[in-house]
Amino acid sequence: MGKITIIGAGNGGCTYAAYLGKRGHEVCLYEVPELSDNLKDIQARGGLELRGADTGFGPVARCTTDIQEAVTGVDYILVVTPAFAHSIIARLAAPYLKAGQTVVLNPGSVFGAIEFLNVLRENGNREDITVGETSSNIFACRRYRPNDVNILGIKDNMHLACIPAVRAKRVVRDLNEFFPQYIPVPNIIYTSFLDINAFTHPVAMAFCASRIELDEKRFDFYWGSMASVGVCNNIEAIDRERQALAKAIGFEQESINDLIHSYYGHWEWPTLHEFYKHSTIHGGIPEAISPPTTRHRYLTEDLPYGLVPISGLAEKAGIPVPHIDGLITLCSTFNGEDYREKGRSLQKLGLADKSLDEIVQFVLEGA
Repeated sequence: MGKITIIGAGNGGCTYAAYLGKRGHEVCLYEVPELSDNLKDIQARGGLELRGADTGFGPVARCTTDIQEAVTGVDYILVVTPAFAHSIIARLAAPYLKAGQTVVLNPGSVFGAIEFLNVLRENGNREDITVGETSSNIFACRRYRPNDVNILGIKDNMHLACIPAVRAKRVVRDLNEFFPQYIPVPNIIYTSFLDINAFTHPVAMAFCASRIELDEKRFDFYWGSMASVGVCNNIEAIDRERQALAKAIGFEQESINDLIHSYYGHWEWPTLHEFYKHSTIHGGIPEAISPPTTRHRYLTEDLPYGLVPISGLAEKAGIPVPHIDGLITLCSTFNGEDYREKGRSLQKLGLADKSLDEIVQFVLEGA
């Protein structure tokens, strides 16, 4: 069986670790020292209990808050954290990552692999490291009790791309030992443009913002917002802008509707509206309760780390994206935050002064 490191002991990271541990893999689970409490109960029991779509005990061979220990002597490192933590992990790991190692962000949000690679280099790491990203998280999951993860659903496939792009097939071949769902795509424009959360969650949040802010009674977020025909109309309008931008760059994309059905099936619900109306992975369960505030990751992560870089790339490509731009403006005003300034802008990615062709070259080659 394989040896692998999982970075992040939140919902996703704990699920990845337990799922792989149950299958006999030697898993090291890392958490930043500030969040060391996330590891205490896992260390005490030696792993985590799985329930939901997979059941049983998943042993975790090693828990650590020492990043050097976590990344040394392992070929593959899966980062399963929110997007804002990508740069933090890259900075911490930079002194210790060596040539031949591969880091994969699960997911990368939009252009997470670029940010991770840039931060490594800014911190003096010029080793030949492969940095990859996926388009989403394999699991819909939650960690509730200290030693308990609930898997609500498991996606049937998961796109993975790398910088340099030519390494994706080799990385997928190796990682299929751990997750057969991984499939290679040509480059991280595909994985970034298939970040489904960025194109769905902020829309629903915007249309439910006053309800979230004023109504103390929580509601079913998916069945109570994303099942709306009008909300889905706006998601699909943003989706058309995303597809137009991808086509202009030269990398055509499937629709969000096709994407979510490829993840979960259920073509008997053929439209996005019908899917979200009926999906029991997304709605009708305690986990689907609406956020208690609009300052929630559905906005504070999915918009600045998803739609902001997409908007910047669209401006550079000369492709109008009025729904995306309008949503960024509306949500920034509502929360009193400048998400363009705070987000993963082209400036912060080191792409602002590059031409579109130079950006594509960087995506393909890392240089």
